Amino acid sequence: MSVAIRPLPFKTQENPVLLLRQVCDSHKAAVERDDFSQLHDNIMQLERFIFSFEGDEGEATNLVEALTPDLITALHAAYSYWEGKLELQFAEDLLSGQVSLSDYFLYGRFDQLLRRELALVSGGWPNRILFIGSRALPISAIHMHLQTGLPVDCVGRDPEAVALSRQVLQKCKLDKSVRVFCEDDESYEIYAYELIVVSAAGPKKSVLRHLRKKCRPGCQILCRTSQGLRSLVYPPANDRDVRGFHMKSQQRAEGDQTISTLLLETAGSAAADVRLTWIHGIDSRLASQILRLMNRTLEEETTIGFPGPIEDETGFALMRQLHADVEAGRRHVLVAEKDGTIVGQLILTPNSVPNHHHMVELTRGTIDRSFRGGGLALRAFAEVARKCEELGREVICLDVRAGTMAAIWWQHFGFKPFGLLSDYSRVKDKRYQGLFLSQSTADLKKRVEELAGKSVAAGDPLPED
Repeated sequence: MSVAIRPLPFKTQENPVLLLRQVCDSHKAAVERDDFSQLHDNIMQLERFIFSFEGDEGEATNLVEALTPDLITALHAAYSYWEGKLELQFAEDLLSGQVSLSDYFLYGRFDQLLRRELALVSGGWPNRILFIGSRALPISAIHMHLQTGLPVDCVGRDPEAVALSRQVLQKCKLDKSVRVFCEDDESYEIYAYELIVVSAAGPKKSVLRHLRKKCRPGCQILCRTSQGLRSLVYPPANDRDVRGFHMKSQQRAEGDQTISTLLLETAGSAAADVRLTWIHGIDSRLASQILRLMNRTLEEETTIGFPGPIEDETGFALMRQLHADVEAGRRHVLVAEKDGTIVGQLILTPNSVPNHHHMVELTRGTIDRSFRGGGLALRAFAEVARKCEELGREVICLDVRAGTMAAIWWQHFGFKPFGLLSDYSRVKDKRYQGLFLSQSTADLKKRVEELAGKSVAAGDPLPED
C-alpha cells in the first residue's frame, strides 16, 4: 500500500488544531462507517506536520502543552487504530498472495527503527528475545529476527490478531523463527528472556511493573516511547512508568521515524555494582556530581530544602562549606557512586551540644530516581547504623515534609513520628507541614536486618501508586 503525502492545506498550517480534530473525526468515521481512506489521508497529513517541526523543540513543546488531555488521548486512539487496521489489511492481502512482506507500507520505517534499537543493546548478545504488544503483522519481531538471526517470541492481546499473525509467519516461512503467544498463554515465561521490547502503543506502567517483578537479573528492556511532537501519536513513557528502572541509553526519533526508545534495566541490576563511601572531603569533581544529583531531584520535588535547581554560585558555596564541615568532622557524607557518577547521598550531623552528644541528625538523603527500588536505601541505612555505632551516637533524628514519599520511606525503615510543625516550609507562597521523626541506632540496625532477611522486593519495596 503506497500513498503519497500531500502538502498541508494552508488553513491547517495556520491552525494545527484543525488538523488534529480532523484526525479524530475521521477516526470516528472509520470506526462507524468503515471509511479508512479518509483516516489514512489525515494521518499522513499529521505525520507530515510532525516531521516539519524537526529541531524546533520549543515550539513543539508549547503546542503539545496547549492541547487538552482528551484531544491527545483521542489522537493516540486514532493512530493506534490506523496502525492496527493497516496491519490487518496487509496481513489479509499477504495471505491471499497479492503482496509480499517487503511491500508493507511501514516496512522500511520499522527496519530502520530496529537497527537503531538493537544498536543500544550492550554486553553480550541475547539468546532469547521477547516483543510485547504484537498485533496482526508481527513486523518488529520479524525485523529483529532478520537483523540478528535469533529466534524471537512475541505476545499479543487479541486472540484473532494472534491467530492471523501465525498464518502470516507460516506464509513467510518464518514460523520456526518467530513465535506468537496470547498474553494469557502460559507457554512463555518472562524470566527466560534476556532482551524484551515493549511496544509504543498503549500505557506502559502495568507492563513495566510486571517486568520489574518478573524479568531476570541483567535483562535489558527496550521500551518504546515518544518525545516532542511525536507524543501526539504515541503515549510517552513518563517517570512514573519507569519507576524502578535505570535508563542506560536511548535513541531519539528523527526524520520520518515516530518512535523513540529507552534502554532500561531494573534498578536492582543497575545498583548491584554501586559503591557506598563515607567521603573525607569534597573536591571539584565530587562537588559537581553532588550538585547535579541535587538538581535532578529538585527538578521534580522541593523536599531537600530548596525551591528549585541551585545556581552554580550558590551550589559551590554550599559545597565549600560542606567540605569544611567534613574535614573538621562536623558532618559525615555518604555517597553512592556508579561508574564515576554520584547517584545517591545523605548527611549525618552529630549534635555538638554536650547534653545531646548521644544524638545525630540525618539530612539531605536522596537517590537518583533511576536507581530507586534497587536496594540502595537498605544498604545506605545499614551504613548509617554502622557509622552511628562508630560515632557512639544512639539516637537518629530527622525531619521531612509531611505527606511525601520520603516521609513514607523513613517510616518504612522504622523511624517514628514525634512531632508535627504546621509552618515547616514555604515554597512559592505555599506552606507545608513538617514531620519530625526519630529512631534509636539499635532499632535501625534491627530493622535493616529484618528487611534484608525478608528480601522485600529485591531490596527496596516500591509503594504502589
